[in-house]
Amino acid sequence: MFKNTIPDKDESPKVRRTSFLSRFGLKQLLIILLVISAIGGVATGVTYFRKYQALKADPTIEAQKETQALVATVSKLMELPADESPTVATIADKDKLKDQMFFSKAENGDKILAFNKSMFAILYRPSVNKIINVAPIIDQTAGVQPTKPTTQISAGLKISYYNGTETIGLSGQAEEAVKTAYSNYQTAIVSNASKKDYKETLVIDLSGTHSKEAGEIASLLKGRVSSLPNGETKPDADILIISGK
Repeated sequence: MFKNTIPDKDESPKVRRTSFLSRFGLKQLLIILLVISAIGGVATGVTYFRKYQALKADPTIEAQKETQALVATVSKLMELPADESPTVATIADKDKLKDQMFFSKAENGDKILAFNKSMFAILYRPSVNKIINVAPIIDQTAGVQPTKPTTQISAGLKISYYNGTETIGLSGQAEEAVKTAYSNYQTAIVSNASKKDYKETLVIDLSGTHSKEAGEIASLLKGRVSSLPNGETKPDADILIISGK
């Protein structure tokens, strides 16, 4: 006569939850999940879109950041000019550069930092955090102009170079000019002079037997022949060139 309102013992909570899903509809639940997922995707898409728009507006942003990071790293290895940012390039095919002295030890992936105002370049290897080479950038329209020598320098002649100024790479620039004019001599050392206030370039015949070569080199570099200045260390070489302003 009376209906039994007590739930059957077999009707567990799991069965009731299943019944709820059946009533609510799996289709509606999937739609909700898809909407939540889509909102998350839109948020991610907006972030990447903003980054893309920033790069599109100024494509040099990433390049500038890379240059700044590279300069910060290399400046820990040597003093760099504080008033200019270098032009940076990456070596992709070293074989195309092997005939140039500056790139004789280059490897693919090396970085070139060219300081055009200070007139010198650096070959840097990021993989080992090492400076491979430093050389002057010679302006062929100004400054030292190599001329054809009238004297042939002996292959056994040794020349040393001192930088007598605060200008970075000046002794290397002198070496490059002499090397262009006289390709068969030996470079003994490229270093800094004891003093940094030389007003002119000096060429010193250390051996006392190469006065003619010293005179021609002095003319080439627009300097003068001199004796070894007081306070300067005598290198193991036949001729010493001290670059001045």
